[in-house]
Amino acid sequence: MTIARLSSIEYHIKKRGDVAVETKSAQVKVGSLLLDPKNTRIPSDRRSDNQRQLLQELLAHENVKSLASSIAKLGLFANERLVVVSNGPRFTVLEGNRRLAAIKLLLKPELAPTDTQVNYFRKLSSETDLSELERIDVAIVPDRLSAVPIIAALHTGDAKRKWSSLQQARFYYELVEEGLTPLEISERIGVSLAQVRNFLRSEKLHRIALSLDLDAEIRQKIEDPRFPLTTLERFIESQVGRKFLGIELNDEKGFRGIVHPDRFKAVLSQVVSDVATTKGMTRKINDESGFKGYIKEVEEKLPKTNKRGSFDPDEFLGRKDDFIVPDAGTKRSAAQRKYSPKPSPSVVPRGFVCRSRNSKISTLFKEIKSFKIIEQRNSTGVMLRVLIDIALWEYIKKEGHAKAVCNHFDKNGKQRTRNPDWTPRLRDMISYAVDKRIFPGMTADGYKSVRSLASRDTLYFITIDGFNEFTHNPYVTPTEGDLRVLWQRAEPMLEIILN
Repeated sequence: MTIARLSSIEYHIKKRGDVAVETKSAQVKVGSLLLDPKNTRIPSDRRSDNQRQLLQELLAHENVKSLASSIAKLGLFANERLVVVSNGPRFTVLEGNRRLAAIKLLLKPELAPTDTQVNYFRKLSSETDLSELERIDVAIVPDRLSAVPIIAALHTGDAKRKWSSLQQARFYYELVEEGLTPLEISERIGVSLAQVRNFLRSEKLHRIALSLDLDAEIRQKIEDPRFPLTTLERFIESQVGRKFLGIELNDEKGFRGIVHPDRFKAVLSQVVSDVATTKGMTRKINDESGFKGYIKEVEEKLPKTNKRGSFDPDEFLGRKDDFIVPDAGTKRSAAQRKYSPKPSPSVVPRGFVCRSRNSKISTLFKEIKSFKIIEQRNSTGVMLRVLIDIALWEYIKKEGHAKAVCNHFDKNGKQRTRNPDWTPRLRDMISYAVDKRIFPGMTADGYKSVRSLASRDTLYFITIDGFNEFTHNPYVTPTEGDLRVLWQRAEPMLEIILN
């Protein structure tokens, strides 16, 4: 798959008008492309003329696995051509060595140094249209020095300014407006379904905030693309925060209201005003006690009401019927056809599959998928914890990390002396996996999501401590929203360890 856009090379040549760079476009066979022995990414004492050694050096230190996973899912983009210089009948790549290494490993997984890595790239390769990778577009420069302005622009300047969280959220919303479902967005862009849903949920809350009667100065701050949407997202992710807003999570609409609309509007107005104007707001609501302190402080400013009620969030946006599923035989409007189907009856989202060959893991997954979350919340919570525990440990063993993990948490070996079958706690395994970045292809946002599971706060986000409460405390029963958030937090990891 390619995207027809102005190439970043051409873009930077034009933007750097003081330097003229002569390039020639061509399409060449990957077999004729050489990794650069002088690549800046490789320390001088580890450089070599041996192509296989160069490839393995990049694989070991430059996250080539993640890049290969992205290329396998999304293909090469037209705005990321390799920059090459002629080297006899072949070409040396001056810009794009990581991409070339990833492509070579997809085309020939046997180039990887370990059996585990070979198997990883074979799996990716089997899911990739290799014909699109055999010949690729390049920009040829006359000599190495001619490429300097291009490389400098890409790596030392602001080649691409990353979107703010609000801009990312709007991007996903616009894709929904174009008719894509969250699952389709996830598949096309290569991010987890949980991330897409989180962005859409936060974007909707932000849009509702802009529909309220706000002070002009506050409105201007909330409309600013740099508005800290992730801080607002914390209110959605926290049980205490959701209760204060008067909402509960809902896959079909993102969330639904469980208080009177007037109460919701008053609370949301106060929250977005504080998020927009209060320095250190993120630190202020960093845990459960922080949330409670903030709520106690602002509750005095809110109007008192005894009115009860509920609300559909789309009513605030003038789109009451957008998510209504019509009766059989009723013709749906174009607007209605845009949106997602009803949520999965189980905690497992529609379209999520488990390809694990481990019979225990496969059986657990099927059982969880068979549970109706509304009727079997306790069973779902307990079984989901068991699934994550077993699947993560199996993944750690399969990838060769078991000894390192055990040594890390049992440094003197006492635990294993008492019990040869001892394994670290689930929270410890998650913390280790995140700290050591052992999940290939996982994005920074994915790691952030998974890390939140290891929080020691039972109510802030959904955590392993929360799992333990579901399992051991007879007075704690998870809500449907709790379980769905828990899955979404874990989904970037589940996509890897269950497949």
